[in-house]
Amino acid sequence: MKIAVIVLLFLAVAFLCAHSNLPWSDEAWFASPALNLMAHGTFGTSVLDPTASFRTNNLTGIREHTYWIMPLYPLAEAAWFTLSGVGLMDARYLSVLWGLIALWAWYRMLRILTGDERVAVLAAGLLAVDFTFTYSASVARMDMMAAALGGAALTVYLLYRERDLARAVLFSQALAAAAGFTHPMAAGYCVALFVLTLYNDWRRIRIPHVLLAGAPYLAGAAGWGLYIMQAPHDFALQLGGNAAGRGIPLTDPAAVFHSQVMVRFLYMFGMAPDTRGFSRIKIVILAVYAAGVLTVLLVRELRTRPGIRNLLLAAGATLLTMMVMDREAQHHYLVHFVVWMASCTAVAGIWWWDRGGAPRWALACVLLALVGVQASTIARRITQRALSREYEPVTAYLKGRPGIVMGSAELAFRLGFQDSMVDDPRLGYRSGKRPDFVVIDHNRYAEWIPQYEQREPDTYRYIRGMLDREFQQVLDTGAYQLYARKP
Repeated sequence: MKIAVIVLLFLAVAFLCAHSNLPWSDEAWFASPALNLMAHGTFGTSVLDPTASFRTNNLTGIREHTYWIMPLYPLAEAAWFTLSGVGLMDARYLSVLWGLIALWAWYRMLRILTGDERVAVLAAGLLAVDFTFTYSASVARMDMMAAALGGAALTVYLLYRERDLARAVLFSQALAAAAGFTHPMAAGYCVALFVLTLYNDWRRIRIPHVLLAGAPYLAGAAGWGLYIMQAPHDFALQLGGNAAGRGIPLTDPAAVFHSQVMVRFLYMFGMAPDTRGFSRIKIVILAVYAAGVLTVLLVRELRTRPGIRNLLLAAGATLLTMMVMDREAQHHYLVHFVVWMASCTAVAGIWWWDRGGAPRWALACVLLALVGVQASTIARRITQRALSREYEPVTAYLKGRPGIVMGSAELAFRLGFQDSMVDDPRLGYRSGKRPDFVVIDHNRYAEWIPQYEQREPDTYRYIRGMLDREFQQVLDTGAYQLYARKP
């Protein structure tokens, strides 16, 4: 009954967030190949202009082949769209589904590892109201899918390892491989599964188990390899460009501390330099999670339990791998860290409750404070209604008006994934295309265009000159400024 209430709570929050969160470019970028596969049998990202490279990205051949991301998420979207229909909400509902699977995975995993239903329920409850977890479950990116498949891989291994090791290896490795072909960060779950398998069953492993473990990866690599062979040069440019510069700078301790401690945790939980006012209260969440993790690490009675030791091994292997892979500490990857922090906090909370070292009323107050801050953070985002207040007025103005629109790709969910909708922050400087409407969003274009003044001065002069001479602002919703070509 308790877990059913938690599931319903999670669904309610995730659906409200899905209908409130401001769309962003990634959601359209990753839907575009799925829609092209359905409509034309190709797998290109047609909404993104090939000249619109950014940072180290190289988008050569992007309209014909999508190589810069792993293939499984857009393939899953294509299958989902055939059942649900095509639209922003349809894409986001897929993430809600993956969120349910992730909840099941960590609930079941903790029941197995701790043997305590209360720990599993508490962890599931903490995740159901966590602002990071619910955000990832309500936007159309692949992070929740990767977390769900990775968590399911570990859980399935734990479920079957004693009864049938061969089945445990095959099923768990198939899920881990699927996670890896969803997003490279899921390599953390693959490493965790490898560590858990060796730690628990190294004496039982035989050659057939090794072959079973490798089969899903070989099958996935073969399928992806056939697709790569259609344009191997474009693959090297696209994926190589997207992966460049992401590894952690191990030779620079100050940079490591800044990215992995300051940016990944303190900044994400309300301590970023541009965070103001009540938003800083999110640091309470991090404080409680940190206390939970430290309790499990420092209390010998806990860390020496076989199940908790497995939990710490899996968490450590996952997170260390991901930290090495991701120097930028991007906010959408935080879900992979939160699932483990919430799990350790649940273990610590039940231990303190049973041990009696702290008054139970104090523990209840800590839990209420944690849930209260999470709820206030989520409620603030929902009540802002950014989708209806800031996004929909812009697309309503543009819909049905002839001409080329240049703006961030999420506009395509309302305007259509057509040639008249072009995502190109250089506004045609390289491509030669001339827009009739320009939409400057605060997430990307408003940040990137000023940077061209130093990096690409010719591009910047072109953009400023074109907007000043040829366009006039017709709408400002806060998140978007809409410009129309002058008569």
